[in-house]
Amino acid sequence: MFEDDRPRLRVLLDHFSLVEDEREQWRVAHPLPEVLLLVVCGTIGACDDFDEIVEWGEDNLAFLRRFLPYHHGIPGSRWLRILLNRIDP
Repeated sequence: MFEDDRPRLRVLLDHFSLVEDEREQWRVAHPLPEVLLLVVCGTIGACDDFDEIVEWGEDNLAFLRRFLPYHHGIPGSRWLRILLNRIDP
């Protein structure tokens, strides 16, 4: 990633913060911005389904942690599917 790309990423992460997360915050292991960043990056990385996105995320966790903490690692594909189906497009 080039130095001048960071402001663009900040705009993307700020946009993610506008998406409502109706989960009880004390129970959240994978914050919504982390999940959305994972899905967007995995999709850009040519992943076609949630299993491939999870695999991409595990392989590129150090890269993702440059932007968000991912304290609990990468969520599983089943959880990604459930969570993303809850978001109001």
